[in-house]
Amino acid sequence: MLALILSTLAFFAASFFIKRRLEAMDIPAGMTRNVLVFTLALAVSYGVAWLAGAV
Repeated sequence: MLALILSTLAFFAASFFIKRRLEAMDIPAGMTRNVLVFTLALAVSYGVAWLAGAV
């Protein structure tokens, strides 16, 4: 249960910071950027869930 909660929080935090970083780099918004943000945030989320499960 802890892994689910932590990974959910990590997903939204990673999504927020990745979007901010891409906006700072002047990468235009669009479907490709949205898929990139989703994929990277999902990878961070899986990593956090794996770490929480390992503890």
